[in-house]
Amino acid sequence: MTADAVIVFVWTPLIGSRKKMRRTNNRNVKETYFEGQHLSLSDLKENNIQNGYLYKNNIPAYPESVEFRVQKVSHVTGESGLKGIFLNSGFRQPPELVANDQQHFLWWDLAVTSDDISSAEDNFLRSLFPQRRAAQIRNQPPILECFTNSKAFQEESSYGNFRFTFSLNELLWHYGDQYCCGQSPVLRVYETVLYRREILYKVVVHPRGIKLYDRYPRLPDRGDGVCGYYDGALWWRCQAPSETYKLKLMVNRLNSSVHVRPHKEEYYVWDHVCVAFHMEPGWVLHVDRNRLLKRVNVCEVSQPCLLRPPETPLSLNEAKRILADLKAEMGAAEA
Repeated sequence: MTADAVIVFVWTPLIGSRKKMRRTNNRNVKETYFEGQHLSLSDLKENNIQNGYLYKNNIPAYPESVEFRVQKVSHVTGESGLKGIFLNSGFRQPPELVANDQQHFLWWDLAVTSDDISSAEDNFLRSLFPQRRAAQIRNQPPILECFTNSKAFQEESSYGNFRFTFSLNELLWHYGDQYCCGQSPVLRVYETVLYRREILYKVVVHPRGIKLYDRYPRLPDRGDGVCGYYDGALWWRCQAPSETYKLKLMVNRLNSSVHVRPHKEEYYVWDHVCVAFHMEPGWVLHVDRNRLLKRVNVCEVSQPCLLRPPETPLSLNEAKRILADLKAEMGAAEA
């Protein structure tokens, strides 16, 4: 998940636009971005972007544009963030980010489960081989797990040791109840952001009364795009599921099966989706503390570590101890 960038908006219509823009975010990282669009890998390649990884032509075959239907999202934070969430009984923008003059968002990553991967694989194979027999289905070993090794699918996080996981529907309900006068919030296509080896698709969520995002298209419920929302789940056609490819996908159409073959290691771009809830200064997305306790667990910090000072990464045992102490403290307070 990538933090807010310092943005200067020029309020012009976005329909039909594919204008490439550059900026430096508040972590001093350069970004190439496209407003109001979720551009596929092939679309990005047509934009003459200075990125050597994007145009590599020696990447082995892999499952392309596999559609994941994801119902859960996660927000990861450090120790002080954890304590602040329980102190506020909810989620808010860190004060150091609210202090500067930029858009205020509460960020959530898609939380892709093993069941989501299995379901996506079934649909992928069904699209390849619509007439597969029952025996062929039974004899097909799992294949997608060989390729879903980017940060979009990992349990570790660069943003801290404490992960809150909710269904997106639950968060949308809380947000609508608290900031949309009980109405459903609006989901829109916000940006495609390209880094050196990362493609980020941003979805913005906002109250209907806030007109700041009116020029951005609504997130589709169906279609052939990269991302949409339908029937309680975000669907995402993953463009590149691995950061490093060591295997090649082999398709046997005669036997209606797929398998993998070793391949020389190749580095490539990878993609993921983030959901950004619009937050005004002072807003807190409130969730009952008992609900928070049930929805938080610990994870290891992966590299690069993107915790903001003075936060530091903890060992898994340290994180477990801190969470156990917090739960004991909360239990005592409730008693």
